[in-house]
Amino acid sequence: MEMTPPTHERRRSEVPLPTFAFFHRRTSGMRERPFTVLYAEDEEDDIIFMKKALRAVAPEVDLVAARDGQHAVDYLSTHPPPDWVILDLKMPRRSGLEVLEWIRKESRFRDLKVTVFSSSPEQSDVERVRQLGIEEYIVKPISFAELQAVAWSMCRRWGVR
Repeated sequence: MEMTPPTHERRRSEVPLPTFAFFHRRTSGMRERPFTVLYAEDEEDDIIFMKKALRAVAPEVDLVAARDGQHAVDYLSTHPPPDWVILDLKMPRRSGLEVLEWIRKESRFRDLKVTVFSSSPEQSDVERVRQLGIEEYIVKPISFAELQAVAWSMCRRWGVR
Protein backbone atom coordinates (compact mmCIF):
# COMPACT_ATOMS: atom_id res chain seq x y z
CA MET A 1 0.00 0.00 0.00
CA GLU A 2 1.47 3.36 -1.06
CA MET A 3 1.64 5.93 1.73
CA THR A 4 0.45 9.43 1.06
CA PRO A 5 1.14 12.40 3.28
CA PRO A 6 -1.69 13.92 5.25
CA THR A 7 -3.66 16.04 2.76
CA HIS A 8 -3.10 19.25 4.69
CA GLU A 9 0.68 18.61 4.63
CA ARG A 10 1.27 17.86 0.94
CA ARG A 11 3.02 21.11 0.12
CA ARG A 12 6.50 20.81 1.56
CA SER A 13 6.90 24.57 1.96
CA GLU A 14 4.11 24.66 4.53
CA VAL A 15 6.02 22.60 7.11
CA PRO A 16 9.67 23.48 7.64
CA LEU A 17 11.51 20.31 8.65
CA PRO A 18 14.95 21.34 9.91
CA THR A 19 17.01 18.27 9.15
CA PHE A 20 20.19 17.06 7.64
CA ALA A 21 20.39 13.50 6.47
CA PHE A 22 22.78 10.80 5.42
CA PHE A 23 20.53 7.88 4.49
CA HIS A 24 20.84 4.43 3.03
CA ARG A 25 17.47 3.21 1.76
CA ARG A 26 16.44 -0.18 3.09
CA THR A 27 15.58 -2.66 0.38
CA SER A 28 11.98 -3.77 0.46
CA GLY A 29 10.80 -7.32 0.72
CA MET A 30 9.06 -9.65 3.11
CA ARG A 31 9.97 -8.96 6.73
CA GLU A 32 10.11 -11.66 9.36
CA ARG A 33 9.22 -9.16 12.07
CA PRO A 34 7.57 -5.73 12.21
CA PHE A 35 9.63 -2.62 11.50
CA THR A 36 10.74 -1.65 15.01
CA VAL A 37 11.63 1.83 16.23
CA LEU A 38 13.10 2.47 19.67
CA TYR A 39 12.02 5.93 20.85
CA ALA A 40 14.07 7.17 23.83
CA GLU A 41 12.02 10.00 25.33
CA ASP A 42 11.32 10.99 28.93
CA GLU A 43 8.18 13.07 28.26
CA GLU A 44 5.07 10.86 28.30
CA ASP A 45 3.06 13.27 26.12
CA ASP A 46 5.76 13.21 23.43
CA ILE A 47 5.65 9.41 23.39
CA ILE A 48 1.86 9.38 23.09
CA PHE A 49 1.87 11.92 20.26
CA MET A 50 4.62 10.08 18.36
CA LYS A 51 2.70 6.81 18.66
CA LYS A 52 -0.45 8.48 17.33
CA ALA A 53 1.42 10.15 14.48
CA LEU A 54 3.14 6.92 13.43
CA ARG A 55 -0.08 4.93 13.74
CA ALA A 56 -1.78 7.42 11.42
CA VAL A 57 0.86 7.19 8.67
CA ALA A 58 2.32 3.69 9.14
CA PRO A 59 0.35 1.39 11.45
CA GLU A 60 2.79 -1.46 10.75
CA VAL A 61 5.60 0.30 12.65
CA ASP A 62 6.17 -1.07 16.14
CA LEU A 63 7.23 1.82 18.41
CA VAL A 64 9.02 0.77 21.61
CA ALA A 65 9.39 3.55 24.20
CA ALA A 66 12.40 3.90 26.51
CA ARG A 67 11.65 6.37 29.31
CA ASP A 68 15.24 7.57 29.74
CA GLY A 69 18.72 7.07 28.33
CA GLN A 70 19.62 4.19 30.63
CA HIS A 71 16.41 2.38 29.73
CA ALA A 72 17.37 2.75 26.03
CA VAL A 73 20.82 1.22 26.67
CA ASP A 74 19.23 -1.61 28.70
CA TYR A 75 16.76 -2.33 25.88
CA LEU A 76 19.49 -2.33 23.22
CA SER A 77 21.61 -4.63 25.38
CA THR A 78 18.89 -7.25 25.84
CA HIS A 79 16.81 -7.22 22.62
CA PRO A 80 17.46 -7.67 18.92
CA PRO A 81 18.52 -4.34 17.40
CA PRO A 82 15.60 -2.20 16.28
CA ASP A 83 15.46 -0.99 12.69
CA TRP A 84 15.79 2.62 13.80
CA VAL A 85 16.38 4.61 17.00
CA ILE A 86 14.91 8.03 17.76
CA LEU A 87 16.70 9.83 20.62
CA ASP A 88 15.77 12.86 22.64
CA LEU A 89 18.90 14.69 23.81
CA LYS A 90 17.75 15.89 27.22
CA MET A 91 16.88 12.81 29.29
CA PRO A 92 17.56 11.69 32.86
CA ARG A 93 20.08 8.99 33.88
CA ARG A 94 21.81 9.08 30.46
CA SER A 95 21.45 11.87 27.96
CA GLY A 96 20.76 11.22 24.30
CA LEU A 97 24.37 12.15 23.56
CA GLU A 98 25.62 9.57 26.06
CA VAL A 99 23.35 6.92 24.52
CA LEU A 100 24.56 7.85 21.05
CA GLU A 101 28.20 7.61 22.16
CA TRP A 102 27.48 4.17 23.65
CA ILE A 103 25.77 3.02 20.43
CA ARG A 104 28.71 4.16 18.30
CA LYS A 105 31.20 2.28 20.53
CA GLU A 106 29.29 -1.02 20.20
CA SER A 107 30.38 -2.80 17.01
CA ARG A 108 27.07 -4.68 16.69
CA PHE A 109 25.30 -1.34 16.25
CA ARG A 110 27.70 -0.01 13.62
CA ASP A 111 24.92 0.17 11.00
CA LEU A 112 22.08 1.15 13.35
CA LYS A 113 20.19 4.19 12.03
CA VAL A 114 19.63 6.94 14.57
CA THR A 115 17.60 10.14 14.45
CA VAL A 116 17.96 12.80 17.12
CA PHE A 117 14.54 14.31 17.84
CA SER A 118 15.09 17.19 20.22
CA SER A 119 13.56 20.46 21.32
CA SER A 120 17.05 21.97 21.19
CA PRO A 121 17.81 24.03 18.08
CA GLU A 122 21.32 24.77 19.41
CA GLN A 123 24.00 24.53 16.72
CA SER A 124 26.43 23.06 19.27
CA ASP A 125 24.06 20.09 19.77
CA VAL A 126 23.73 19.61 16.01
CA GLU A 127 27.51 19.68 15.56
CA ARG A 128 28.10 17.24 18.42
CA VAL A 129 25.70 14.62 17.06
CA ARG A 130 27.03 15.16 13.55
CA GLN A 131 30.51 14.26 14.85
CA LEU A 132 29.04 10.99 16.13
CA GLY A 133 27.75 10.09 12.65
CA ILE A 134 24.11 10.88 13.23
CA GLU A 135 21.79 10.23 10.30
CA GLU A 136 19.34 13.01 11.08
CA TYR A 137 18.65 15.81 13.56
CA ILE A 138 15.07 17.08 13.81
CA VAL A 139 13.85 19.88 16.04
CA LYS A 140 10.56 18.76 17.59
CA PRO A 141 7.59 20.38 15.85
CA ILE A 142 5.05 22.44 17.73
CA SER A 143 1.79 21.06 16.33
CA PHE A 144 0.44 17.54 15.86
CA ALA A 145 -0.04 18.20 12.13
CA GLU A 146 3.67 19.00 11.84
CA LEU A 147 4.53 15.89 13.86
CA GLN A 148 2.45 13.78 11.46
CA ALA A 149 4.34 15.30 8.54
CA VAL A 150 7.65 14.48 10.26
CA ALA A 151 6.46 10.90 10.94
CA TRP A 152 5.40 10.52 7.32
CA SER A 153 8.76 11.82 6.14
CA MET A 154 10.67 9.46 8.47
CA CYS A 155 8.62 6.47 7.31
CA ARG A 156 9.42 7.26 3.69
CA ARG A 157 13.13 7.35 4.51
CA TRP A 158 12.82 4.11 6.45
CA GLY A 159 11.24 2.47 3.40
CA VAL A 160 8.06 1.66 5.35
CA ARG A 161 5.03 1.52 3.07
